[in-house]
Parts: sequence; structure tokens; C-alpha cells
Amino acid sequence: MLSYLKVSDLALVEGVEVEFRSGLNVLTGETGAGKTVLVGAIGLLLGDRADGSAVRTGAEEAVLEASFDLGGSPAARAALASLGYIEDDEAELVLSRRLPRTGKGRCAINGRLCPVSALAAVGDALLEVHGQNSHQALLKQSTHIGYLDRFAGAEHLARLDEYRLAYAKLRSLEAERAAAEGHLAGEGLARESQLLAHEIEQIDAAAPQPDEIESLEENAVRLRHSTELWELASRVEAALRGDERAAFAAGDMLANASEDLSAMASRDASLSALSARLDSLGIEAADVAAEVAAYRESLPTDPDLLAEVESRLSLLRELCRKYGGTIEAALEYRDLADARLEEIGTLGARALVIASEIEEAGKQAAQIAAELSKERERAAQSLVEAMNRQMKGLELSSATFGVEVGARDAESLGPAGTDEVEFLFSPATSEPQRPLRKIASGGEMSRVMLALKIVLADADRLPVLVFDEVDAGIGGETAAVIGERLFELTRYHQVFCVTHLPQIASFADWQYGVYKNDKAGVARTSVQLLSGDALLSEMCRMLGDSSGRKVTADHAADMLKRAARVKKGKGA
Repeated sequence: MLSYLKVSDLALVEGVEVEFRSGLNVLTGETGAGKTVLVGAIGLLLGDRADGSAVRTGAEEAVLEASFDLGGSPAARAALASLGYIEDDEAELVLSRRLPRTGKGRCAINGRLCPVSALAAVGDALLEVHGQNSHQALLKQSTHIGYLDRFAGAEHLARLDEYRLAYAKLRSLEAERAAAEGHLAGEGLARESQLLAHEIEQIDAAAPQPDEIESLEENAVRLRHSTELWELASRVEAALRGDERAAFAAGDMLANASEDLSAMASRDASLSALSARLDSLGIEAADVAAEVAAYRESLPTDPDLLAEVESRLSLLRELCRKYGGTIEAALEYRDLADARLEEIGTLGARALVIASEIEEAGKQAAQIAAELSKERERAAQSLVEAMNRQMKGLELSSATFGVEVGARDAESLGPAGTDEVEFLFSPATSEPQRPLRKIASGGEMSRVMLALKIVLADADRLPVLVFDEVDAGIGGETAAVIGERLFELTRYHQVFCVTHLPQIASFADWQYGVYKNDKAGVARTSVQLLSGDALLSEMCRMLGDSSGRKVTADHAADMLKRAARVKKGKGA
């Protein structure tokens, strides 16, 4: 329930703090005192659009705060917890909103900043406001199916959720099929397939290997200088081994020097290590000569081999240019292209599979929709009976209410099934029923909305209901009946009502007087919980006599006593 409301610097309200209680809370006061401003503040705290012009003259911003006690509303608490706005063990919800005259405002839930949309989501779980024009919802046929579904009860709503999941799956599959068919039908996909196949074939034909370019470039350099390398290798070998072209051979000279140093070492042991090193040089020189000779013999002699290497290099460089700059990038592109080509190839097969899945999903959704239709037909009969009972006490005793449930299209499923629902109304039993939106007057529409709200009370478990002067155009005994009906709603909800009618106010569990005071030319609104003489005085004012005459006071007291007896008889 709404337990606390604080409003600062909004319209006429400079600063008001009110503590509310469970039951029927009635706000009364002169026209223009600020009752609707308080209702508007509640709406702003629950996500209504804000306008900086609503800030009180002379103030920079309006500040709004509200506290909700969720201890008696487990369903609402669970819903808010599932949305992440409160913790599972929290039983209090505190909302705040700051509205600057200019610039961006700030909102918070339990002290945590949040967007306005979060306040609206909280409002959907906690509270519903029926303003003077809220009956306009009944003028929209699209809303009627929602009212009927709520009346049908929790089990029906659960089946409706099941249907919506099935319907969403069906629409998703249909969209997937359309996309697949669109791709298959388009020339672009065929061209893409051809291009990918050509590119894969080109890369596969080249069969590039990692680091192949570096190896080929080294080979090309060797081939370009093979003649020079052959000549140089021969000269190195000749210098080490000796031949007819060499005046001396390094190997022979090292061998002679090694013999001499060995003879020296035999006479002076300190030269042994040096002699061993010189022996090693001779052996190393012989090895180098052998390897140089082997290298010379390995040099290619085929003049066409260089052309082949350079042709291969040209091919690989072109692949790199087209597919990423390196051999590795080209190979990675080839794998991606192959995966994409496989994906395209499966579209046709997927389209065939989707067709069967759509057929199955359509059957499932149609089956649930048929069950929903039967439940709506049964619920429509019960709703008509309940509405006609309620309307008899709301100065609509000659009027009748009807519900028409019809198929929107036997072959077409919609978001709510196959049904279209429309409320019918006849102002007199002698008149045929016609669509409510076409014939009901504003006053009749207000009472039909109130009757519908009462009928839906058992199914609609929002903790708080606010009625802002929905009694417009109603008086006399009908007003007393409306007060009684509003009190009946407190079995399921905390109810707020803004009214000018004492017959309705007499049923209040708690009545708050809203007053406008002028001080130094500045109007300010205040709120007072009424009891005793103050309550009796306010009831007299509402009866049109603030003179203090005993007859009016007796009338007001009698009205309060009669309402108390009715409430007691209904288990108050």
C-alpha cells in the first residue's frame, strides 16, 4: 500500500507530507485546492511525463517522494523483485523524483538512481489511476480483450502467456523462412557463391605454404648468381687444396707448418698445446674445402629453374595482395570463405526444415488459441452477468451490458489468439445492444468503468487503486451506492478517491481535507487527516452548508452513521 507521500514545490503545493493507511482513503476539498495535484504527484512518481512548468512559482525544482509498504502484497513484491527493483527480503519501496524547472530531472528507487521507465515499470506492478477521462480506455475496442482476459482469471492468463510464447516462436520461424527464401531468390547470393567458390579454387590451386615466399626469395637470389658462386667456390677449394691454377695450397702449407711445430714440441713440452691447435687448423681447412666443393656441385645448372621460381613468387605475391597481405592471411581467408559457402549451401536445406517447424508451431499455437477462445466465451457470459448486477446499483438499472467474442480470421493468428472482443451496451432494455464506444454517454461510460473495475477486483491484484473524480455527473442515492462499491474494493486493494460528494466520502475509512490558504498573496495547499468535529464540518461543507446549522450537522452525522452500518454489515 501507499504509506507515505511528500510533495514539495509542485503547482500550489509548497510542502505537504501525508501518511496514508489501508482501506478507503478519500480526499475532499474545494475545487482548486490541490487534490488533483496530489494525484498527479503520485502519477509523476510512477513514470508520468513531467513538465517543468508544473514547478511552483518561485521554486527551482519540485521534489516528490513516496513510500510503499509491500508487506501485505506478496504478488507485487515478487514482481518487483523479479524485475530487480528490490531485494527478495525488502518489504518497503521508496520512490523519489526531482523535477527542475529547466534541465534533466532525477529519479531513484530505494536510493538508487534509475530512468523514468523504471518508475513506470514499478507503477505497472503497484498502482492504477482512474482519472476523470480514464473511461476513454473503454472507447478503444483493442482494450476490451484485455479486460475480458483479466476477468477470466489467473489460469487463463497463464494459458495466454503460453500462447504468446508459441505465437512468438511461430513468427520468429516465419521471419527466418522469409529471410532464407529472400536470400535464395536473390541474384546477390548466387553471385557471392560463385565468387567464393572461385576464390577458394584459386587459393587451393596455388597451395601456398607458410614461409614459402621467404624460402623462394633466397633460392631466387642463389639462382641469379649461380655462375659467380660456382667460380668463387672453385677458387676457395683451389686455395685450400691446391691445383694447377694455385701457386700454393693453404692445406699443404698448414701440413708443413704442423710437422715443424710438432718437432719443436717434442723437444719443448710447453709447445704441445700450440702444436695441437695447428693440427686442428689443418683438419678444419680440409673440411671447409670439402664442404665448398660439395656446395659447388649442388649449384643448379638448369637455366629454366630461375624462371619457375620467379613465376611461383609472382603467383604467391598476387595471392597475398588479394587476400590479406600474407600467406597466413590468405589461408585464413580461404577457411572463412569455405565456412560462408557452406552456410549458403545450407540455406536451402534449412528452408525445408523451417517449413515443417512452422507447420508444427502453427498447430501448437492454434490449439492453445482454440482453448483461449472457449475460455473467453465462458468468461464473457460470467462478465455480462456480473456487470449487469453492478450496473443496476449505479443508476443504470435499465441498461444492459454485453460482450461479443468473434473470430478475427479463421486462418489468422494474432498476438492474443484468433479472437476479437467488443463490449456492447444498451441504455434501455427496449434498445438493441450496440458497440459501447458508439452509444454510451460520458456519464454512463464513467459508471460502466467503475462497475467493470469492481467486477475485475478479484482478478486484478494491483495493491493500490486511485479514483480521481470518476463520480462526475452522479448524485443522490447513486453516489451512496458508488461509495459502497468503492468500499467493497478495499477487500482487495488500498483505494484512494478524490470526490466532491458527501455520500461517497461518508464511506471513507480515512478522510483527508485538502485546503488552499492565501498568505501574502501566495496560495499554498495543506492536507489534514479529518476526525471528530473537523470531519463533521467538512461533511457539512460538502452538503453545501458551512454555516454550522444543527440540521446540516445532524444530516452529516446521520450520513456517516448510515455508511458505518453498511460497512459493518459488509465486514468492515
